[in-house]
Amino acid sequence: MNAIKRQLTYALIIGCSFFYMTADAAFYDSRKGKFEFYLMPTVTNSEALEFDNGSSSNLNRRTGFGFGMGYNVNSHIELSLDFTSSNGSYTLTAIPELPTAPGTEPLKSTGNLYTSSINFGFTFNLLSTPFTPYITGTLGSTYIDTGIYTGEVGTGCYWYPYWGYVCGPVARTYTSNEINYGAALGLRYDFSRKLFIKGDIGQNYLDVDNSNIPAFTTYRFIFGFMF
Repeated sequence: MNAIKRQLTYALIIGCSFFYMTADAAFYDSRKGKFEFYLMPTVTNSEALEFDNGSSSNLNRRTGFGFGMGYNVNSHIELSLDFTSSNGSYTLTAIPELPTAPGTEPLKSTGNLYTSSINFGFTFNLLSTPFTPYITGTLGSTYIDTGIYTGEVGTGCYWYPYWGYVCGPVARTYTSNEINYGAALGLRYDFSRKLFIKGDIGQNYLDVDNSNIPAFTTYRFIFGFMF
């Protein structure tokens, strides 16, 4: 009886190994020469910005969403272009022009921050198999709307229900465009020749004028298909 159990065990191991190798062969190099489209929820940890004049801004953790396109040069190298946007709150500390003058003290306030980024990416998959670790690097531009009013008033036009096309005064806010770059480590799994998921954690740097270069820890969860 024990001999029969051992034979069945060996047969099961051999069968599973054969199935794995067959499945792996079916997936092997399935990414090569294929385009990708993906959706990308993101989470970015809090970070503090310190400015030259002593003022500061503490950005709270924020969530975002993005999408992108990629092309697999081969099973290891992928080139991509993606767009992400996020909203979050922050607390700022403004320093008076004459901080030592009597009766003056730092002013604290809160606000909402909107960002949108476009990034070029280079990804290297360590393995050509369906399941693989990868490293990725990104370089792009980030648009920032601080939500802080400039004191200037512009004109905005909108389509309203019932009233139709209406134009009126709109308060302007401080905005800027900054260079961003970063790197990440992650894992990828191809469910089939069409569907895949990825997840990574990375450091993203924002080159803000008159400030330290903040390092944002970002988590990305990617769901996509190949064609």
